[in-house]
Amino acid sequence: MFPLTRRADYAVRIMLELGDKAESGQRTPATQVAQKAGIPLAFLRKIVVDLVRVGLVRAYSGPTGGLILAQPTETINLVHILEAIEGPICLNICLVRPKECPRDQICPVHGFLGQLQTNLIQQLQAATLDKLVAEKRELERRPGASKTQITLF
Repeated sequence: MFPLTRRADYAVRIMLELGDKAESGQRTPATQVAQKAGIPLAFLRKIVVDLVRVGLVRAYSGPTGGLILAQPTETINLVHILEAIEGPICLNICLVRPKECPRDQICPVHGFLGQLQTNLIQQLQAATLDKLVAEKRELERRPGASKTQITLF
């Protein structure tokens, strides 16, 4: 199984909260993002460093500081967020480092994993932050609503 790490899960939560506030153009205090997303503030700050480094978030200090998206929600997708935290998406090292495994040319699973990885990345790219924020809002309006009612992909 390939579970998301807690850091990656929290990064997605942070981006959803900032995406939900993006239309206002206002900075959101880190404490507010942490509280709404259910993330310890110290952990949020460490994750935000990575999101700032790749240009997804801007962070401002001081009394008028806070966090804000650095790009429009429709240009950010789950690949951007996950790779900011975890690095390149890779199901097996043989897919990104040729010759790492001497069996890659004769392995019947190599091609299958390559196609699976391609499909996974395409699905994650299709999950843009604007679509995810729309689903978040719908779920908040109708608690208990089925997560399958809004089609992301």
